Amino acid sequence: MHPPVSKLSDHQEMYLKAVCVLSKEHTVARVKDIAKYLGVTKPSVSSALKNLSEKGLVVYDPYSFATLTPKGDALAEELLNKYGILADFLTEILHVPEELADENACRMEHAVDDFVMERLVQFLKFFKACDVTFNVNSPAAQKPATTTKIKSAKRTAPRKKPEVVLKKAS
Repeated sequence: MHPPVSKLSDHQEMYLKAVCVLSKEHTVARVKDIAKYLGVTKPSVSSALKNLSEKGLVVYDPYSFATLTPKGDALAEELLNKYGILADFLTEILHVPEELADENACRMEHAVDDFVMERLVQFLKFFKACDVTFNVNSPAAQKPATTTKIKSAKRTAPRKKPEVVLKKAS
């Protein structure tokens, strides 16, 4: 029996997703394919797969291929779903160019917790249901030519929390 999965590092999550994606394409994920997919060395892949295997997330023997365990598959699918939601938000709502959205969603997925993701999903559903359009040609939507540092005013009173009540979707 494997020990419970502790929080994975960003890199471990990336390896887990790579095994998932490549397994869908080729049934199994080979070390050289994972290395190419992530742009890393084969020894790095072997080390990461050994670690993920010890956590019970992948089945891997050195000089062989890797497959996901049911627990690893569920976690990888959750990560891919989180990435998809973030990428969708960036491209569909904020109109961020796809390549930039992909890069940012990939970084964001490791930091956003489940509660925030749930709220983001609720917001996306609301936004899409309202059929709101965002004019990407408006001055507010344009990326500033230069970034200006804004001096923050010293806060004298605590910030008020908005009085918004969100109902959980059923």
